[in-house]
Amino acid sequence: TESYRDDVGVSGEEILEKSQQAMGEAAYRAAITAAGKKQSKLTPGWEVLGLDKETATQIFDEEKESGFISSKEAKYGRTSAKYDEKGRRLDKEGKVEDDNGVGEDDDTDDAPTSNVYECGECGYTIFVAEGRTHKFFGAGFKCPECGAEKDQFVGRNAGED
Repeated sequence: TESYRDDVGVSGEEILEKSQQAMGEAAYRAAITAAGKKQSKLTPGWEVLGLDKETATQIFDEEKESGFISSKEAKYGRTSAKYDEKGRRLDKEGKVEDDNGVGEDDDTDDAPTSNVYECGECGYTIFVAEGRTHKFFGAGFKCPECGAEKDQFVGRNAGED
């Protein structure tokens, strides 16, 4: 700090002190949001960060007022989305928010219980990520081995040979 220019009206010591204060406050905000939304008292750690109780209380109250939202939630506007086994987005109550055209009564008992699909022509087997079958078998999909159309692929249940 001694080598910093003093001719600009702010000493290097002042810059260092303000920077450390700002970093301490930012770290405490991160600690508060990381501790979760069900807090009711001052989050520990403010002393270690060089904050006084008044500043820590002010930061805690600000974060509490905003609902203890993380920077990710603030940036993207919601908590991470939840999806059901068909890939449909669920709301906070666990109800389907958008069914992407799947529909509620598309449940079929003969649907495969695994993600293994086999070509009925040549036996070529593929493993599709769970819930991604409708995306994987696009309009122009053909068997990479024999060129059979996508309707020749049959879902296999786990344990079938």
